[in-house]
Amino acid sequence: MSESERYKIGKIDLPDSEVPSVEEVKDEIDSLDDEFEMVRRVEDDPVSGGELEYREKGRTTYLGDSHEELSFCHFIYSADTENSIVVRNEEGEEEERNQPELVRPRVFYFENGMFAFESKQGLVDQWIPDFIGKLTDTNALENSRILSFSQEMMKDFYDGRDEITVFKFSSSEDEGFEPDTPLAEALNELTETVESQQFSGGNEGKNLKETAIVDEAAEKMFIEKLHGSHEDSLTMNILQSGIYVVAWSESDWSEPIETGTRAEAIFNRLAPQVRRLS
Repeated sequence: MSESERYKIGKIDLPDSEVPSVEEVKDEIDSLDDEFEMVRRVEDDPVSGGELEYREKGRTTYLGDSHEELSFCHFIYSADTENSIVVRNEEGEEEERNQPELVRPRVFYFENGMFAFESKQGLVDQWIPDFIGKLTDTNALENSRILSFSQEMMKDFYDGRDEITVFKFSSSEDEGFEPDTPLAEALNELTETVESQQFSGGNEGKNLKETAIVDEAAEKMFIEKLHGSHEDSLTMNILQSGIYVVAWSESDWSEPIETGTRAEAIFNRLAPQVRRLS
């Protein structure tokens, strides 16, 4: 059974002596004893008239300490969100109650201050570096940024995959290019009337690579999104805006699957992009 997760990658820009270590992050999370001891935000509760606390915690830690500057602390971040629901009371009447709904992204914090986290609905990107900063008493949030992928990285992804099944592009950052071939001329004309264009291999996932117009577009255009795979491997997705989708097969391991086994597998798929952005 294959699984996939969408990740964003960020960096904490602090002097080396101030960057929290992966051991420190793991120890601080473990010391919380899986309790919601940390308060992320306090606001007035419009229902009760009292205060409403939005809490957060980390759990399911694992230390991958054999990867040098990319040694990592893996954990699941859990936090309340602002969602409310309507529930029925014992008499069957509807009552609107503020009931925070947890969001639980997987997080990797790396020895060099990089971090990667699952992009999930309801999660605010800044919560992750803020949580790491509060755990370690550092200014991680104020000195962090979420990263996007350069065109060099997008092109390397295209060149390095045996198959490309989705390819989205727009006009080049260079505001056009010299139409030195008929296909290049057609692409130039296309971008004058269409903001962006996506090619897809359809439900069968046909390979677009080595199709003349796609190869030409990969060379000359601004690449926004790619779905690609190596031969006989699962498809990974990359979006220039900063999303990287990793996939793995749960059937590769026997049950029960240990946290470290899954964490190392996801790390191996994330590491090339994290290393390029370091």
